[in-house]
Amino acid sequence: MTGKLVINRLKTGVPGLDDILGGGLPEYSFNLIAGQPGSGKTTLAHQIMFALATIDRPAIYFMSWPLE
Repeated sequence: MTGKLVINRLKTGVPGLDDILGGGLPEYSFNLIAGQPGSGKTTLAHQIMFALATIDRPAIYFMSWPLE
């Protein structure tokens, strides 16, 4: 076996982020966004979802609440 595995990258729609990620998010990947309150996690997740979701490739957003 001499062929290389090619992982397709999906553009996030966020300027500069695709460059940092090497072209975008890996297709079929599971991604976790973590950070301090108010750091923009929800905004980032929504921007990526709006850029990538289609009828053929739907997106889902899970949000956890702090357990106190």
